[in-house]
Amino acid sequence: MAPKRQKVTHGTAAAASTALARVPGKEVATDDVSIISAEVFAASTVAAARRAYAVATPYTHGVVAPLCSDARLRAVQLEMRENLTATFKETDLFKVLQTGDLVTIDQVDPTIAPKIPELLRLRAAIYSPRFRAMVQEMTGCAPLTDRVDCSANVYPRSGHLLCHDDVIGTRCISYIIYLTDPDEGWREEDGGALELYPVESPGTPAVDPSCCLLPTWNSMAFFTVQPGRSFHSVQEVFAADKPRLSISGWYHAAAPPEGSELATLTQLQTRRSGVDGGADDDVADFVPFPSAAEGSDKGDELESLGPDRSDLEYLAGWVNPEYLNPQNVAQIRGKMEEDSSVQMREFLLPSIASAIRRSTRAVDEADKLGKGRVPARTAGVGSGWRALGPTHKQRYLTYNETEGEGAAMTKEVEKAGKDPERNGKEVDEPSPQPAGSLMHVLKTELFQSDAFARLLTWLTGLRPTAYKGEVRRFRPGLDYTVAHHGILTVEPRLDATLCMVDDEGEDAGGAWDFGEVGGFECYIAADEEGAAAGAATAEVYKAVEGEEEEEDELLSVSASFNTLSLVHRDEGLMRFVKYVGHLAPSSRWDVAMQYTVQAVEDSDEDEEEEGKDGEEEAAEEEDEEECDRSEKEEEEEDEEGDKDDDDEEEDNRPTVSGDSDIEE
Repeated sequence: MAPKRQKVTHGTAAAASTALARVPGKEVATDDVSIISAEVFAASTVAAARRAYAVATPYTHGVVAPLCSDARLRAVQLEMRENLTATFKETDLFKVLQTGDLVTIDQVDPTIAPKIPELLRLRAAIYSPRFRAMVQEMTGCAPLTDRVDCSANVYPRSGHLLCHDDVIGTRCISYIIYLTDPDEGWREEDGGALELYPVESPGTPAVDPSCCLLPTWNSMAFFTVQPGRSFHSVQEVFAADKPRLSISGWYHAAAPPEGSELATLTQLQTRRSGVDGGADDDVADFVPFPSAAEGSDKGDELESLGPDRSDLEYLAGWVNPEYLNPQNVAQIRGKMEEDSSVQMREFLLPSIASAIRRSTRAVDEADKLGKGRVPARTAGVGSGWRALGPTHKQRYLTYNETEGEGAAMTKEVEKAGKDPERNGKEVDEPSPQPAGSLMHVLKTELFQSDAFARLLTWLTGLRPTAYKGEVRRFRPGLDYTVAHHGILTVEPRLDATLCMVDDEGEDAGGAWDFGEVGGFECYIAADEEGAAAGAATAEVYKAVEGEEEEEDELLSVSASFNTLSLVHRDEGLMRFVKYVGHLAPSSRWDVAMQYTVQAVEDSDEDEEEEGKDGEEEAAEEEDEEECDRSEKEEEEEDEEGDKDDDDEEEDNRPTVSGDSDIEE
């Protein structure tokens, strides 16, 4: 099963950290900064750091190294490794091992204090008046309070934290102290960098970071918390045996920063219309189906009949015939009515699916993506593909086809679907067609067709009236979407998502099925106050873990090859595609469609119509059996009769053959 989102409460964090500042641990003095390297406090060091901080881009930030005495920081690392317990947590925003609260660790469990003396001394030192004064001098920030606010995290291989700005409450300066392997230097190919993003407009980060700070042993990175500007993330850790251990936290000012309406948490909990990750539920963005827009007779018929003969002939060039079989359709519709979702494996004809598999594999290999390879940020961009943000809400590639290429590719795909020799099996081709073009043809020629709309009515009991959609690619080690109120469902929608991944083989299939590499699509519910959208986001900002609330996950759909997922999305739901890790066997490719729908009122008539079809077929078989019995009796009675009479009886028999055009 795919990992669950976890929600936590945050009300205890401020009270706990403030109390600790007033009542420090008995063994630790607040003015003891001996664990900090003396050079850090030197006037020349502070002055140089302030100059560098002021001109740093994409926003003010700095690094102090070495921060501590090497020997004593090694002792801190050892104490943490031997005495702290880490809990695995995964949401749409992060994948991390959390060691929990460092604010009250010695108060909650007094027996642990003698085991972590150097850790407690480090905590006291970095929140001491002298150290806070140095931070204020380096950054030029407002006066800092004595509030303590920190925790410890471990990012193992595949661990990550997506883009956000850290703004909540009175936070003023964010910091991270790195306790990675002191004897083996951290390299760029190990991942785990602190990524800093420029802004394209107020509150909107760029798709890619412009500055990356490696988690170097005995260094402290810090930056000013600025609403809608201090966007940063923790890059996925690529190294197999080098966990990214750190202590992170915040220094607080007396008042919150200005411009909080631009903060990540505020944006994710606010529904806004518009582009760049705004509300995607706006009806104006949908294209009406001709039958619905014109109110044609055929549009009226589909409520009770679904696809007609010409529709079925058209769909037969694309869709697995199993999903055009009335009995199978009835079962699928029953599941949709019961569960509001269904996954249809092997949905496309093998010939078409095979062409897409070969093409997507070739592109992933050319871009050197997946299977543990370190991705290039620009991988896959170009030739119709562009990276889509904003990064605090989503990042993936979306495809736009040129008109000439689309027309040419349409003919190729239609030819593959109609070729009887390729229709029942996968066929090797000498050279793959462009993956984007193939997926684009499916979107325009199949999923946007009236015939497919009527098939959806047949399958779901819902009549599509308009559509919108896109061709997407989620690259391993780079791409994702997160849950936010901009995608909160206001009116019911039907989602139809055709997914393509490389899941051949037990290992590859298991990686996708169990969510180990991400790529699954998750549907969650927002409560009446809409808190669910920002629950996991808020956890990014907290320092103290609270009690877990009820899980809000309703449905998780694993990525699998040639699978169409239908989900009737009701009001108050959100969805996200989990970050695809660099260990994924391939990119996640999909055609993601949304349809505005109307409930079909005469669904009972559909079932009666299907029943009539079955009764007619049974009646035909009974008539044929009766005819055979009559023939046998007549042959026995007229055994010596005239041969011409026998021939005449033979000519009157009903005949059913594979070439007959009998409607059942």
